[in-house]
Amino acid sequence: MSDVHQEFASSLMEAEKLWQSADHLTYVTYPVVKDGKLLIRVLENLYESCRKLISTVLKIEYLYKRVELRKGSEQNLKIFFEKVAVRYGLNSEEISGIREIFALGRKHKESGMEFSRVGKVVILDDDMRVSEISLEKVKSQVQLVKGVLEKVNSKFREGLERYKY
Repeated sequence: MSDVHQEFASSLMEAEKLWQSADHLTYVTYPVVKDGKLLIRVLENLYESCRKLISTVLKIEYLYKRVELRKGSEQNLKIFFEKVAVRYGLNSEEISGIREIFALGRKHKESGMEFSRVGKVVILDDDMRVSEISLEKVKSQVQLVKGVLEKVNSKFREGLERYKY
């Protein structure tokens, strides 16, 4: 495997480790501790996992000259959703789920206030708009990211097989 492919594989493994952490927090730690802050931590891990995953996929696509990347991350994210996601077998539900994770992740980073309620966390932004993160929502997002990771890893392995010497 070339150094470039090794770097891509390493980035995909990092995305998977972040997902595994989110999965463990959701299904093992949260039921025992029941602290809403863990739901925020799960969201952070899913956000970073998706960010790393999309970044790696865009770099792969750029390497093989299938997309042109821009300087702004928002523009590159748009390129991913419009041109690349379908190539990796992502359906509209997965695409909208990833968009939701990104939206919640940004709201969390920019939020003025967050507080816990029973089984959920409420995020208030500067305009006092409310976003909620519940255990059920987090569980569905964990499963969604798992499916996306599997599709991307499968496509990556398929590409490696095609380019073996």
